[in-house]
Amino acid sequence: MAGKRPKDPAARTRARDGGRAPTQRTTGAEVLVAQLEALGVEVVFGLPGVHNLAIFDALSRSPIRTILVRHEQTAAYAADGYARATGRLGVCITTTGPGAANTAAAMGEARASRSPVLHISTQIESRLLAGRSGRWSLHESSHQKDLMDAVARWAASVSRAEAIASMVQRAAHQAFADRRGPAFLEIPNDFLGEDVRWQADEPVRRRRLPPDPDLVGRAGRALTDAKRSVIWAGGGVVSGDAWAALGKVAETLQAPVVTTFAAKGVLPPEHPLLVGFPPHQPEVTKLLAGSDAVLIVGSDLDGMNTQGWRLTLPRPRIAINTVAEDCRRNYAADVVIEADAREALDLLLSTLKPRRSAAGERRVAAARSAAERSLGADKPFAAGLRFVRRIEKALPDGVAVFADMAIPGYWMAAYHRARAPRSFAYPLGWGTLGFAFPAALGAAAAGRRALVVCGDAGLMYAVGDLATAVQERLPIAVLCLNDDGYGMLRFDERERFGRTIASDLQTPDLPALARAFGIEARTVTVAKVGEGVAWALSRPGPTVVEVRGKLEPPLTTSPRWPLKGRKEARP
Repeated sequence: MAGKRPKDPAARTRARDGGRAPTQRTTGAEVLVAQLEALGVEVVFGLPGVHNLAIFDALSRSPIRTILVRHEQTAAYAADGYARATGRLGVCITTTGPGAANTAAAMGEARASRSPVLHISTQIESRLLAGRSGRWSLHESSHQKDLMDAVARWAASVSRAEAIASMVQRAAHQAFADRRGPAFLEIPNDFLGEDVRWQADEPVRRRRLPPDPDLVGRAGRALTDAKRSVIWAGGGVVSGDAWAALGKVAETLQAPVVTTFAAKGVLPPEHPLLVGFPPHQPEVTKLLAGSDAVLIVGSDLDGMNTQGWRLTLPRPRIAINTVAEDCRRNYAADVVIEADAREALDLLLSTLKPRRSAAGERRVAAARSAAERSLGADKPFAAGLRFVRRIEKALPDGVAVFADMAIPGYWMAAYHRARAPRSFAYPLGWGTLGFAFPAALGAAAAGRRALVVCGDAGLMYAVGDLATAVQERLPIAVLCLNDDGYGMLRFDERERFGRTIASDLQTPDLPALARAFGIEARTVTVAKVGEGVAWALSRPGPTVVEVRGKLEPPLTTSPRWPLKGRKEARP
């Protein structure tokens, strides 16, 4: 980032504009960038095109760091990864038509995972948009907003140049509102060169949702009366900065804590009440079913975490969520508290009486021990668990791990014990293959050392952005299990059809490919994966480690769900 950044938004604008007052007339593109500065944006990811060059021109004079990528999908994924690693707004900029359309998969993943992303794109000239039939100018896509509306949480068009600043501010607010998720804003490119007047405003503050004291009281009484309560923690605990409050409630109730994929790290791995295994693990399923109350925080109990809603959850069910509807969509709830997780948990804590026994800790210890024995007794599962533990042992503190939709990623999502919130990301979500590497670029751009755990097929989605990692000197290590194809689909094909059909691929020489980009690389076996990770993370810039070998998928993948034959729950 160029120079030292003034803290005051108006001062930043004056510094950028050579001391001019923030109400000075300027262009639409400069106003857009000034509004991003006022919002506290420090990094944007993008790809230039003929319609959006004015934005990049304005960014060249801004303290905002601009990272140019090789594909628009990478820009959106990187913005998502930045948001997940920091909790701040991730921003990407694309050009009109095919540029915006290329982000669709990444936008859909951000929406499903409720990641606060702002996607700004251009549109053809406003005069060409006036007609209904279109004139087929370059990159014309008159229904571009409609396309993005299908994959974004909120989408809008700027109708006049003077509205650019207010619409950017509104879009940023929408990215954090209620369910959170990506916001899309398109701007006709002629507006970027128009003279407009702008005055810096304070960013719109996110409305906090205070909990209803009566409902919290009901929840507290139900949990106090229960003898074997359990807590189900979802991604809302992370987005709501509620992990400390969650830990206090768990300790007061002596309640085991089961986490979804998105909630990894909300308690440290050594915490005696953290179960540390996924809800798919039979021993965890048994613990949940054997409880007499469940507190669900920041989760909508989606199909992938509940084995297609077949998981048995006890009653009463007390749910905390920023959107009440999300608490009832998949499982019935007895008490629903529509509020931010931290505020609700803090108030709930005041209604609870501390348990004197350590019964919850004993339940967790028994479940952990049984799960370790069960996994160790099955050779393929034991190999997968050893793969995860070797990686964990080699990880320094502070590394953000990004797992892809691939067998090694499934193992990490299921069994990796993240040490802190925002230190693990996974696309479930929407389940988009090719997420991990480009998303990790975003975390690395935020100053986080990042480790990618992916397969060879997923890496190919954004392999061109290895050049981005080199050009920007990003601290990112790519750990790629090369099994010459779609390993999970290969397993699924054999289970269903007795043979492989469309899963075997020609794979390049990955170390040679990495070196062609100027990246240090080496190949290790599955047994030496820990040594490979330690080496990769000891280097200052981007690295690639190819792991030759194969793993069987864990119980968290749908073909192996233990409850697959059971009828799903009804809300």
